[in-house]
Amino acid sequence: MANDSGRRDRPNGRHGNVNVNAGGPGNAVSNANANLGGFGGDGGWGQNGADQVRDILHVIFKRWRLILALFLAVALPGLMATLLRKPSYQAAAKVMISTARTDPTLQPTDLTRLDTIQLNESLVNSEVQVIGSRDLLERVIRQLAMSGDGAGPPHLEGGSKTFGQEVISLGTNLTITPIKASNVIEIDYKSPDQMAATRVVNRVVDEYLAYHAAVHGYKGLPRFYDEQLRTLEQQVRKASDALLSFSEREGIVDPKAEIDVAVKMSGEVTSMLRETVTNIAGTEARVQVIHDQIASQPEIIKHSQYLEVNPVVTQLTTQLVDREVDRVTLLRKYTDKDRHVRDNAEEITDLRDRLDSEVRDRPTIVSHQLYRTNPIREERLRILLDLESSLREMRARQATLDEELSHVNRRLLNLRQKSVEYDRLAQESKNRQETYELYVKRLQEARISQAMDEQRLVNVDVVQRPALPLPRADTRSVSLALSMIAGLVVGLAGAFGREYMSRTLRSEYDVVRHLGLSLLGSISEVPKG
Repeated sequence: MANDSGRRDRPNGRHGNVNVNAGGPGNAVSNANANLGGFGGDGGWGQNGADQVRDILHVIFKRWRLILALFLAVALPGLMATLLRKPSYQAAAKVMISTARTDPTLQPTDLTRLDTIQLNESLVNSEVQVIGSRDLLERVIRQLAMSGDGAGPPHLEGGSKTFGQEVISLGTNLTITPIKASNVIEIDYKSPDQMAATRVVNRVVDEYLAYHAAVHGYKGLPRFYDEQLRTLEQQVRKASDALLSFSEREGIVDPKAEIDVAVKMSGEVTSMLRETVTNIAGTEARVQVIHDQIASQPEIIKHSQYLEVNPVVTQLTTQLVDREVDRVTLLRKYTDKDRHVRDNAEEITDLRDRLDSEVRDRPTIVSHQLYRTNPIREERLRILLDLESSLREMRARQATLDEELSHVNRRLLNLRQKSVEYDRLAQESKNRQETYELYVKRLQEARISQAMDEQRLVNVDVVQRPALPLPRADTRSVSLALSMIAGLVVGLAGAFGREYMSRTLRSEYDVVRHLGLSLLGSISEVPKG
């Protein structure tokens, strides 16, 4: 292999066509057109896969000392740091933000219901900021320092850090992560001491529950409602007294009901008055008709007239008929000369004579006539008297109804004028009373809420607390593998970089690519001695 130390650097661009005449016995003139500039150029002198693998292995075996040195320089510190570093443990806890606390309100109305929490990403992120706030971290550090278990905060036991530095260190090692698409927040803390990590996370969770109640609660709300209730009580009493005084002064109890009654009464009186006027007009017309009828009727009229036969004639005729019937009967039994028959004939003759004499001296038919007061006229007079009495009664009733209607209308107008002021006073009293009742309910709710806050009954549930043994936060195998991979990559990169910067022609391909001449033959390196 030739070493051309005086040649120029390898070209990066493309050379022109070079015509090289290589003379010799039995050799023809050869024209070689080479295109330099990379593997597989236009000249056709590309490297195949086997040559590339061979070159790579050649570089590795040639520069193995450099690769090993770089590998040890990079990987050995990482391996030593990983092996000498103390193991770190991770304590994890999970808290869940619920929609509302478990306590029901005093009465389920929209006006007095305690506001429920609408879960969203902003709310969960806000709670993350609350957990990581400096006030909460300071409370955690103080509570850890004041704990009665004899162990102080993890980073303050040596007394090398101030309180502020300890708070900053706790915030650095504490990881607060909201779990995506859920209302759960994970709290992680890393420490070489498993017990210390567990204590810190549990204390953070406990202090967060208390701090959440303090942040979202209303400590001064019961006192505020109590003060407002005293003021509202005076206002309610004043409004009630004003309404009562107005009602007693004006004689009004319920204007709306009284107005309804007055309107109903006015309608009834108007209807009765209209009916009375109509009846008066009809009665007057009937009275006029009755007067006309009475004037057309006579005072005395013939009551009855009948004719009858003279009773003497009737009697004699009856007796005569009876005697003649007896004669017929006697003739069947006796002869004409018998005494019974002769007596009967004499009675008949006597009766006929008397009858003829009566008929001749007195009338046969007698006429009778009866006169009396005209009943039609009497009936009309009676009806007229009744109608005139009713007419006087209806006229008196009309006057009474007119007066009553006027009184009802005046009262209705008065009620409508006074109802405006009464309604205003009643509405003011009602509003004061409703506000007072609302504040009473709110005061009770605020007291319940404050008691629940003091007992840490908030809308945060602890889903998971850390428990021993804790999982390791760091993995040695991963650190070792990363250190070895980094050393190997740096070693190979240094070897290939060193090889790339070298000017030595390593193979026939380098000679052909650099000179642009056809290779006729090569001489292997002769081993020494």
